[in-house]
Amino acid sequence: MPIGSSDSIIVREFDTIYKHALNVGDIGICKWNLDKDEMYIAEKITGHDLDSVKNMKEMLSIIAYPKDRDLALRDLEDYINRDTIYYQSSFRIRTKAGEIKWILCRGKIFKDIVTKDNVLHVLMFNVTGTKLHEGHDILTNLINDRFFIRKLKNSIKTAKAQNRRGALIYIDIDNFGSVVNNFGFHFGDEVLIGFSQTVDSLIDKDHELAKFPGDKFIILIHNFNNIKEVEEICNRIYERFKSPLLIMDNQININLSLGVTIFPDDSDDADELLKYCNFAISQSKQSGKNICTFFDKQVSESYYRKILIESELLNAIVKDELYLNYQPKIDISSNRVKSVEVLLRWRNGKIGNISPIEFIPIAESKGHIVKIGNWVLEEALRTANEWKEKGYKLEAICVNISPMQLKRKDFKANLLDLCNKYNYPPSKLELEITEGTLMEACQDNVNIIDELIETGFQIAIDDFGTGYSNLNTLIQFKLSTLKVDKSIIDHIENDKNRYVFESILTLAKNLGFKVIAEGVETKEQFDILTKLGCNRVQGYYFSKPLPKNEIELLLDKYSR
Repeated sequence: MPIGSSDSIIVREFDTIYKHALNVGDIGICKWNLDKDEMYIAEKITGHDLDSVKNMKEMLSIIAYPKDRDLALRDLEDYINRDTIYYQSSFRIRTKAGEIKWILCRGKIFKDIVTKDNVLHVLMFNVTGTKLHEGHDILTNLINDRFFIRKLKNSIKTAKAQNRRGALIYIDIDNFGSVVNNFGFHFGDEVLIGFSQTVDSLIDKDHELAKFPGDKFIILIHNFNNIKEVEEICNRIYERFKSPLLIMDNQININLSLGVTIFPDDSDDADELLKYCNFAISQSKQSGKNICTFFDKQVSESYYRKILIESELLNAIVKDELYLNYQPKIDISSNRVKSVEVLLRWRNGKIGNISPIEFIPIAESKGHIVKIGNWVLEEALRTANEWKEKGYKLEAICVNISPMQLKRKDFKANLLDLCNKYNYPPSKLELEITEGTLMEACQDNVNIIDELIETGFQIAIDDFGTGYSNLNTLIQFKLSTLKVDKSIIDHIENDKNRYVFESILTLAKNLGFKVIAEGVETKEQFDILTKLGCNRVQGYYFSKPLPKNEIELLLDKYSR
């Protein structure tokens, strides 16, 4: 390694610092001649006799705490291999007297002025009880999350190099908040101390327990041969905490959720593994707590896809990612398109095309559906007005409405405002709702359906024949249309399905409702429906949902 005049000054300054440091106290000095494999050591921190040590690796192997030895050696190796610009390592040591201390080593390689040998100069600081090493959780006396992550990264490297597997067991105290609320923060600290000591006593000496922020703990298992070994540790923890902890003369029951990930099988990235642990914990909690869940990539992919959809859905309107398709409803007797159903679609730059079956429930659960629903209504009415001016003779344009929209007190007023804005009569707007939506909306906004019907809007019951269907709904409201669910049409050739459909037709005729058969896909279905007297159908047999320019070509032919 080349050396200049500035390096010579630095070396002389190092010598001065060394002498002063030795006189002051808790600092050690090491010089390792890499070319001759010789060591000079002057330190009183460890208490070990290191006179016969020939190199830094040998010294670290002697003084490093067994659980930290691999990491200490890895830090040195990374510097020697020039993966880092200077040598720095923080780890625990076990002194000759058996005391555990934290030390910080910092150093750099210089060329000796006289011999031209490469020499690693190292200062070793006793940082026990200080914030310099930032690896110690003061409350529980465990390593903290920052030091744990360093150890995890090293363990992952070793596991990959040696073709072995390790594991993380993430532990969450489910009822810790209740304990603190009932007994106070000081008592909560005592619970964490007692809990950590108990768990530490249940794991093998080669395993590492770390304290994470809050009431979270993680066990690092560097190596295992059979997954049953990991399961056994989890079972051991659960069995122990079936009995209460004695804390300040109080018997405290502890409820736990455990999440497990395996590396490098699940991932070889430390941050990703911790994320997977958190996911596994959330699955345990959803399953009723006091449960251990092993991370499942397929389940997690679904979960993280949902999270991504939630995030991207926020800006879908702003980014102009939402668009509408239109599916015609055919009158068999006249062979005309009598109405068109508006269908929402979403194409996202990150995810691609997302099915409404996937994103609509998320939009409803996250409160985005009202904003999205208003956008759909406005786009649909703008288009309907254009079609009216082009001379298309449609009885109605049909829009699906969610229960959250119907629950809003201002829903009818907003609807009327949009109809006025686009000069479109309410009587030509058909609102499609499921019967479940109808029942749910009426509980919160009792008269909304009656008010919409009185104002002139048409109401269609979507997916009729599934779940909620009952006669009381048909009698109570003056509905315009019953849309018979695709599940009945799919097997219309069966006697039972055919009898059900015939009954719906008869009932609708007597009550003055139109009937539309949804999901007609084959000529056989079409022929049977025609024979039964069904006049209106919708489905892929006639047309899939089409973008605006394509549906207009169809309307040119079948709706002027």
